[in-house]
Order: sequence, then structure tokens, then C-alpha cells
Amino acid sequence: MNEMVRKLSFGKTFKIFIVIMLCIGSSLAIINTTQLAKSLSTRAALPTDWPLVYFTNGTANSYDESFIGNVNDTVTIALVAFNLTNNTYPDPGNPLDIYPLGNVNGIDVQMSWDPTILKLVNYTLTIPVEDYPNATVCSPSPYAGILHAEVFEAKSVTDEDGNIPGAETNDTMAWFSYGIMPGAEVFNGNGTFLTMTFKVMEHGSCLLKLTNSEKIMSGDVGEPVGIRVKCHTYDGTFRTAGAPVANFTFWPNVGVVNKPVIFNASASYSPFGLIANYTWNFGDGNVTTVTDPIISHNYTTAATNTVSLTVEDSDGVGSSPKTEQVTIVNKRNLKITEVTPSATLVLVNRTITIKVKVEDNGATSEDCTLAAYYNVSSIVWVDDEVDISATNWTKIGEANMSLIADSFLFESLHWNTTGVPQPDGRYYVLANVTAVPYEDVSDNSMISAAINVTSKLVHDIVVDDLQIGWGATFKQPVLDGENVTFKITVLNSGTEDETAVNVTLYDDESMLESWIKSIPFGRTAQLTFEKPFDPGSYNITAQATIENDTHPDNNFLEGTLLVIETPKLNFTWDPTKPSLNQTVTFDASASYHPGSGASIIQYKWEIYNPAGTRVNITYGANVTSITYKFGEVGRWRVVLSVKDNYNIEYSTYRDETEAYQIEATINVQPSEGGFPIEYIAAIIIVIVAVVVILAILIRRRRHAAKT
Repeated sequence: MNEMVRKLSFGKTFKIFIVIMLCIGSSLAIINTTQLAKSLSTRAALPTDWPLVYFTNGTANSYDESFIGNVNDTVTIALVAFNLTNNTYPDPGNPLDIYPLGNVNGIDVQMSWDPTILKLVNYTLTIPVEDYPNATVCSPSPYAGILHAEVFEAKSVTDEDGNIPGAETNDTMAWFSYGIMPGAEVFNGNGTFLTMTFKVMEHGSCLLKLTNSEKIMSGDVGEPVGIRVKCHTYDGTFRTAGAPVANFTFWPNVGVVNKPVIFNASASYSPFGLIANYTWNFGDGNVTTVTDPIISHNYTTAATNTVSLTVEDSDGVGSSPKTEQVTIVNKRNLKITEVTPSATLVLVNRTITIKVKVEDNGATSEDCTLAAYYNVSSIVWVDDEVDISATNWTKIGEANMSLIADSFLFESLHWNTTGVPQPDGRYYVLANVTAVPYEDVSDNSMISAAINVTSKLVHDIVVDDLQIGWGATFKQPVLDGENVTFKITVLNSGTEDETAVNVTLYDDESMLESWIKSIPFGRTAQLTFEKPFDPGSYNITAQATIENDTHPDNNFLEGTLLVIETPKLNFTWDPTKPSLNQTVTFDASASYHPGSGASIIQYKWEIYNPAGTRVNITYGANVTSITYKFGEVGRWRVVLSVKDNYNIEYSTYRDETEAYQIEATINVQPSEGGFPIEYIAAIIIVIVAVVVILAILIRRRRHAAKT
């Protein structure tokens, strides 16, 4: 009996815990992107990326259409969940936060409707699925019930006056919250929350609204109860046969702050009579009723606003609201920042590539079309700029592009020079990207460098670049012991592919390396070479040669290389065996830099206590000597770092810079001829404690003697 009572007591306690956790879970706002309820009339197909929660009345296409009935009819509508799976979804804003797409262990449904249009007659909660195992007992739903036994109730109440304490909104008229007990199976698949039967009271329209649309289901992802299932949620709409229907479009698809957004409700209609007025709620606090279906509105701040439209016909019958999300951003702008031809000299009838860089430096993603053109008339120049409108252009090609906000993409278009007006002439390529609403169009176009089309064969190899130094950034001077990296860029600036380009790298008259390369016309080849050099100054030449070079004067480049020795650092200290609180002098005046033309321009001293914490730093151009008083016994560390006139200093990423830093360990001893002050303080404390204890004992003995 006691064991039974203990089990019952535990079960009750656990139920209370689960209820509390569900309530906490229902209040969570875990997912950053708000899942606003969407108008049923806008949906064409069931999304499959996440689960869905929506209303149905069992008729064909009821997912896409309003529920329709006549006055005095009774209508039954079901709320269902679709596509619950044993999967998870990472939050894009924080991938460490994982949300379930199923594994449902609790539901929390809150709803409202217009009781002047629909009067609740009765409802059936189809929980658990074991009691409603098939769709026929959940009619008109196409699915069986939801949740698995054993189930407990946390909330089940209806009030068409909207007076339900603790509900998500003050117009909530029904609240149903249930969870499963430990050991019960989580729910996946498709299921029905409930069916509700209403009587149609009068002519008009009504929204079946999920007032807690973000928190309808909790799921198990190995976390505490209450992790919200990520899902699409949709409100339902009901209208009588003759009620008007609201619908609208808007332009642009993404608005800009302080620029008009045009709303067009011309698609709204009434089966009987005419639309008399349109009431717009723009989602920013502005509510406007007008008789014209077209209206513009300016938003003053960047945000995503839920815009709602209701219409009323000439008989005074209103529609249910149609809602859309309208995003407003501070800026939209596309621009072209590079137009680079693969060659600036091309044989007529050959094809070259035009590489274009398009940037989206606005605050929203953009779809656009990039097009390229070449001029078929003489270029018109105005103040050293090409007058695009005064020049005739022929399209080369185009490409569709999609860019995300604050990003860029490269796109390549290909120009075959067949058919140019002059086989021997200078041409320019114009690249243009389509404008987006309210952007600065001045940067949507750009002209390339001049491209020379010729009918003559040209052989021309150019040494375009020569880089020398240490590492990927070619730092100079190079330090003694480091590899020197050489990077040579060779350009085929002719009209023909070259299959035997001889590239040679020299140190004065001494050859360091040579290559034989094939380079197509208009293309480049990059060659690298590494080798250590002794300290000194070197004259470096890169040369590229071919037979019949039309312009041999551009087939070489010269550069210089400087390799230096590293500093020689040393410092002493006096006294060499310092005691506690004794002043110690550190002297680095013997340090020097033997590198060619090099000198030390900064000395930096760092002192670390026995715990490894830096307690002092001193630096400057002439700080070759410092003094310091050590206030603790133990092993201290003193580090000297220097910087030279080439701005080279110690770096963990450059091995040879270890010579720019030295350190020493200083063993600080107790003070000679006495105890350290902290020892004396400790002794005093002990003496005081002993005196106090003796006084207490004497007092107790005297008290005992008297008694």
C-alpha cells in the first residue's frame, strides 16, 4: 500500500513538473525569424521542408481555399499537423541551437474567430491517437488523432467572450494544452488536433486565427520539455457564399525606407454588389480606409511589416483579412565594379572573355540580369568619360544573377569579334546590370579598357609582374636563414597562342632558374621559385622570350633583393642574485643590429611574476636600461623585445624573428638579515591569536572557580 502511495505521489509530482515545463516552453521565443500566419488563399502547394499546421474541412483543395457556408448552416473544420518527422533543424542565426521537426511530446493550441459570424456548437479533441486511430473518426480531417497515450491535460477551455486568463492574446477563445507522460512514444507523421463545429450566424467573413502560431507543438531533441517544433502555421478563412474576398499585390517586392510602396487591391471582388471600401493596416501603426483599390504608403523605418487588407461591399458585408509580409530596408543597390577583358589585343573572328564583378551593397538579396555590349559607332567622350547614350552598342550576351546582401559575384560573358565594323579598330565593352527599385543607377554600368581588334598576327610576350621577398606577402628585407620567394607573372599580349615561352630568372648575370611554358593568347602564367640567400643586396631580373616577338622591349622586369642579419641581443642585471624588495638594474646597451643599414629603434621590457602574470611593461626608442623592485620571492621572468628600422619585430608566425627577443629567469631570494615582512606579519597574527585564546581560557577557569 505504501509503495502504491509512493508511486501515485511521484506520478502526480511529475505531472506537475511536466505541466510547468510545457507552460515555460509555450512562452519560449527560440526561433529568431517570426513564423507569421499566412493567408490560405496564397498557398499553392504543401511545403515539405518543415511540418505544417493548418485548417481543413475535408473538401478537395481545402488547403488553398476559404471555407464557404450559408447562414444557418453548420460547418465542421479540423486543425491538422502534416509532415512531422524525426529530424532537426539548426537555427541559421546560431547553428548550435537545434529545433525538432517532429517527435512531438506536447501541444498547445490557442485560437480565435468572429462569434458574430461563426458560433461554436461543439468540439472534439482527437487525443490520443489510440482513441482516434483512423481518419473516419476525425471527420472531416484526412488524418487520425495526435499524441500517444498516456496523455495528460494541462488546459482545455473555450470562451467566445475572449476572457481566458494567461492566453497568448486577450481575444483567444479556445485553449487546449496536452502532454505525454514519461515512457509514452513521441508523435510523428500526420495527425489531427481537434474538430470544431460552428453554426453560421450571419452573412460575412471570418478568420480562424491561431493566436499562438509559433508555439503549437513541443518536441524532444534530448533537451528539457518545451523545445518548440519548427513548423509553418496557417490561419483559416471562412466566408458565406456572397461575402467579398480581399486580395492585393504590392510593388516593389522589397521596399525602401521613405520611398512609396504601391498596394493594389484590384483583385478583390464581391460575388454580389461592388467593393465599397478598402481598409488597410500597414503594420506600422497606420490604418487607412479608402474607396480606391490602389494606395501608396511610405515606411519610415526598416522592418518586416504584416500588411492586412479587409474589404466591404456595397451591402456592408466585410471580408476576412488578407495578409502579406512586406519587408522594408534602408537601401537597395547593385553596381558594377570591374569589367576586365581576357585580352586587350585580339585577332578578328576570335573570342575573348569579359569578366564582370557585380556587387550588392544593399540590405536585401537581389535577382538581376547582367548584359554586355560592344560599340559599333565611334565612342563619344565627355569630360574624359564615355557618353553611353550617345554611342551605339551591340549586345554581346547576358546572364541572370542572384546576389545576397553585402556580397559580390563574378560573371563571364564571351565576345566573338566576328562582324565588328572595323577589322582593325579599337573597341570598348559596356557592362550593365538591371536596376532594382529606388537604387542609385549611376553605378549600374561600366566601360572596359580599350580592346584592339586586328587582322594581323601579333606575337608579344610581356613580363607583367615580378615580386620578391619573404612569405606570401613578399616582405623585404628578408632575414638571414629565410627562403626568398620569387613570383613572376608573364602575359601573352599577342593574338596567338604561344607554346614555347622561355622564362628565365637571373641574379645579376647568374641564372637562378628557367622554365618553358605554353601560354594561350590573352592569358597569364605565374611561376614561383624559392631559395635562401646570404646577407647582402642583389639585382634580380625576370625575362621571357619567344621567336618573332613584336615588342621585345617589354619582355623583362628588374627588381632588388635585400637580405639582412638579425639583431644580437644581450642584457645583464645587477645585483645578479636580487633579494626581496631590492632594486635591480637591467642593462641592454650591449645589444646591436649588424644588418646592412639596420638599427634598433625600440626596446620593450616585460616583467612577469612567479604566477606568470605580466606586471610591468616599459618601451621606447632609447630604453636600453630599466630598474625594477621585485615584491615577491620566487622565479620571475624578464623579456626584452626589439623592433628595427624595417619595422621587423618578434612574431610567432616568422621563425627567424626569434632573434628579436630574449628572456631571462630571475630567482628572487628572501631579504638578507631578517624575515620577509609577510613572515613578520604572520608571526604577529599568531601571537595575537594565542593571547586571545589564553585570555578566554583564564576567564573560563575563574568563572568555574566562582561557581
